[in-house]
Parts: sequence; C-alpha cells; structure tokens
Amino acid sequence: MKKALSLLSVLILAGCSFIPLYHRPAVQTPAWRGAQEAQAADLAHWWRRFNSPELEGLEKKALAQNLDIAAAAARIRQARADEAIAAAALFPQAGLSGNISATPSKTAGQDTKHLSAANGSMSVSYELDLFGANRAAEASAKASVQSSVFARRTIALATAASVADAYANVLTLRGRLSVAESTRNSLQKTLRLIELRFKAGASSALEVEQQKTEVANANAAIATLQDSYAVALDGLAVLVGEPPQTFQVKADSLSSLHIPEIAPRQPSTLLERRPDVRQAEEDLIAANADIGVARAAFFPSVNIGLAPGIAVSPLFSPATASLALTSALSTPLFKGGSLEAGLAKSRAREKELAADYLKTVLTAFQETEDALAGIKSARKTEKSYASAVRSASKAYNLAQKQFKAGAIDYPTLLIAQRSLYAAKDNLLTAELGRFTATVGLYKALGGSWK
Repeated sequence: MKKALSLLSVLILAGCSFIPLYHRPAVQTPAWRGAQEAQAADLAHWWRRFNSPELEGLEKKALAQNLDIAAAAARIRQARADEAIAAAALFPQAGLSGNISATPSKTAGQDTKHLSAANGSMSVSYELDLFGANRAAEASAKASVQSSVFARRTIALATAASVADAYANVLTLRGRLSVAESTRNSLQKTLRLIELRFKAGASSALEVEQQKTEVANANAAIATLQDSYAVALDGLAVLVGEPPQTFQVKADSLSSLHIPEIAPRQPSTLLERRPDVRQAEEDLIAANADIGVARAAFFPSVNIGLAPGIAVSPLFSPATASLALTSALSTPLFKGGSLEAGLAKSRAREKELAADYLKTVLTAFQETEDALAGIKSARKTEKSYASAVRSASKAYNLAQKQFKAGAIDYPTLLIAQRSLYAAKDNLLTAELGRFTATVGLYKALGGSWK
C-alpha cells in the first residue's frame, strides 16, 4: 500500500508520459550511381548560379508574391495557433463572474423599498497532467507546426523550380521563334529564286508550288510557336504573382544563361535537407505523440479547483467572503471499446506515416538519380545536335550554291533546308532539356534553403 501511495505521489508531482520513444525509420543510403565529378552543390539561392539577374529577380518576386506560398504561410499560423491552444491545457484556467439583484418590498402605509444584493466569485482550476495526455497533445501540435513549416518550404522549392523552368521555356520559345522566322525568310528567298528560274524555263511549276507549300508551313509553325510563347509567358507571370497583361521578360534566348555543373553530396543529406522528407518525419513524430494521448485516455484525470467569492446583502453593507477548494476525479470505466479503438487507430496511423516517410525518402533518391541521369543524357544530346547543326549548315550552304549553278535538283535543296531547320530546333530543345534537368537536380537535392 505504501509503495502504491509513493508511486501515486511521484506521478502527481512529476507526471508521466505514454509517448513511445521515437526512432527515425532506418533507411539505407548507398552512394549515388549517376554522380559526376563536379563541385558539390551550393543549394542556398541556387538560381544565382545560372548568372541571370532577370531570373534572380523573378525568383525573388515569386518567393514574395506567389499565392501558393502565401497560403502555406497562413497554414503555419493556423498550426501555431493550434499549438498555443494545446499548450493552454498545461496552465491553470481562471474566470470571473458576478451579479447584482434588486427585490422590491412594500409595507402597509409606507413607500416601496428595493433591497439590493451583490455577489462575485472567481474560479481557478487546474488539471493535473498525471499521465501526460496534455503534454502529448502539445508535443503533437509542435510537430504539426514543424510539418507546416516544411510544407511551406516544399512549396517554395517547387515554386522556385517551376519559375526557372518556365523562364527557360519562354526563352527557348523565343529562340525557336527566331529560328522559325529565319527559316521562313530563307524559304521565301529560295521561292523568289525558283520563280525567276521558272520564268527562265529552268524550273517547273511543281517546284514553285512545292516551295510555296514550304513557306506556308513555315508561317503555320510560326503562328503555333507564337501561341505557345504567349501561354508560357502568362504562366510565368502567374507564378511570380503578376498580372499577365503587362508581364514581359527581357532576355532573348536560353544561351544567355550559364548552366552550372553540380554534384550531390552524400544521399544521407537528403534526410536533413529535403523539406518534404522533413515534413513526412514531423508528421510521423506528431502521430507518435498522438499514441501517448490515446494511451493516457485509459487512466484517471484529476482537476483541482479554487473558488474565492464575496457577497454583499443588502448593498453597501459589510461583505461576506468565502473560499472553496474542490477536486474532481474522473476515470473511464466502460466506453464500449472506444478507447481501445482510438489507441488502435493512433498506432495504425503511426504505421501509415512511417510507410509514407520511407516512400518519401525513396522518391527523393529516385528523383536525384533521375536528374543525374537526365543531365548526363541531355549533355550528350546537346553535343550531338550541336554537331548536327554545324554539318547541316555546311550542307545547306553547299546545296544553295550548287542549286544556283544547276548542279543539283530542287528536292536535294529542299532536304537540306528541312534538315537545317530541324537541327537548329532540336538543338534549342536539347539546351532546354539540360537546363530543366539541372533545375530538377537542384530541386531533388532540396535546394533553396539552409
């Protein structure tokens, strides 16, 4: 009996906790398969490494004005308010109440009198957190706050990457438009040449119509690219939080940007740097604390109350003071299995979030490996198309000279024209692919925050 009383005294004085000891789920982190020899990535303000003041300005605007980020920031404030509400249960609660009453009284032959009385009271109550239910709820709320912070960082990182990709797409479309217009102008010159040859009897009407078809197709391609450019520009405007009607960019082509060579650090750094991984872990920590709340619900709760009061009757007479000390003990006896079900649900929720955490980590590894492979492939593709452009340019120049001299027929010239246009367009697309793969690697590594 004495031991039981001693244990109860310790619980009352210090309280206890039923939160399970948290352990981060074990994750294997082998070295990157696709890592290249390069300087380790500096992820703080990674977009500055592209050496584009315009891109840097757009990123700054997006992080300050993007509406998705603003909504995420509001969710952080909500989570902090929930934390404050949970923490309030750890402190005493106090309240005031009072009233004044007047009762009419009349004696025969006398005027009516009003007898007045007043009383007031203050209540102070405190719930002893014997089994840590309130502290577990506060711990869960704190983890939820951190989860919302990392959720905002995840959105900010995705927004920064989207802005960079959208900006590069706009510049690529500008470059493709320039190539298409240059090709159209070249086709028109060739058309005039063929028309002159037709008048001189050196070319056929078929060749004239074929070249007119090429010019018309070129005009159609330009119109399509102009539409794509307008849509891409409007999308970039929304990302940075500006009205599309007046938004413009200054750079003319993607070649004005420097694409850096980067290498990832050890895979284990993703567990600390990736905001979505940190968010998943904080959700797991919150669920772990919720198990403590569910466990504590099986045990009694004790509430201590203090109620000082004062009463005056009639009004302006000497006051009467009172003091009441109360305590209440409540314990669950039978709730139809709801407590057991609540604990089982909390445990299952914790298992679910543990699986989500491991999946998030594996996805982070996958995205990094994919980005590394994408950069490697894009570099080879870009180099190949650059070589193709050089060869196609030489071939077209030779074809033009030989066609004017009558050494080759029109179909040979047409093939050279089409090959050069396709090679230039493919090169611009390949440059965009390497840029987006690099941005994807920064995103996969959890860039944009320290």
